[in-house]
Amino acid sequence: MLPIDWNVAVKYAKLVLLAESIPPAGDDAALQAAITAAGYTYLDTLWANEIATEINPHAGEIVSYGFLALSPTKELVASIRGTDTVWEWIHDASFLMIPSQISGLAGLTEDGFTAIYRGLRTAQPDGSTSAVAAIKAYLTAGTATSVTVCGHSLGGALATLLTVDVALNTPCKSPVGYTYASPRAGDHIFAGSFNASIPANYRIVNRQDVVPQLPPILPLPYEHVNTKYELNPPKGKIQQNLLCMHHLTTYVWLMEQQPGATGSDQLNPECVG
Repeated sequence: MLPIDWNVAVKYAKLVLLAESIPPAGDDAALQAAITAAGYTYLDTLWANEIATEINPHAGEIVSYGFLALSPTKELVASIRGTDTVWEWIHDASFLMIPSQISGLAGLTEDGFTAIYRGLRTAQPDGSTSAVAAIKAYLTAGTATSVTVCGHSLGGALATLLTVDVALNTPCKSPVGYTYASPRAGDHIFAGSFNASIPANYRIVNRQDVVPQLPPILPLPYEHVNTKYELNPPKGKIQQNLLCMHHLTTYVWLMEQQPGATGSDQLNPECVG
């Protein structure tokens, strides 16, 4: 098991928090300024079809899901948000499996995640380009030399798919993944294929968060990818409800309580125990 630097994990979580701040209609000047303040240069906004639920039907709507950014050392970061409708999605989801849609990747993946991932793209002057194709273009041009993919919740599942797609189908064969509260993205064959391709993946899980326990391992053989780093909330510090245990801000706070971490971010006020 690779050691984890919690300060680095917090850094990428905060980039995902920036992805969550993007307006549905796309990027804005404030976001780009925040990305610059974090030490990166904004490249592209990531778009996809909004998740559809019975309570909040967004089928067909194209909304922002995150961004691509570049560091001074030519590290390209893909940051992918979760969704505000995650609990409605869990209620409505059937968690069916379909054959992997990623070239070179064996196994089955969850159909809802796969559908969104296949539509994950950037807006280019000549039309839409898939996220992996955009990353490949930056690598081929020499603009970027390494790739890190990070995501929270539903965005964690999308980040899992994008990380292995980058490894199998771009010049970067060793991308790094950071996911927070990610559900299972596929079956045991998919997980084995992912693990063989991605040696450095940090799957960070709050022990009391429900989302990483989904989809269930029965009746279909869903399995998590490597490597799990578990956070254990201290008693009485966080409100014991589903949303508070799932918030990315809660994950940041918990990571900053780990040995060697130096941050001092606060919980959401409504989540303080």
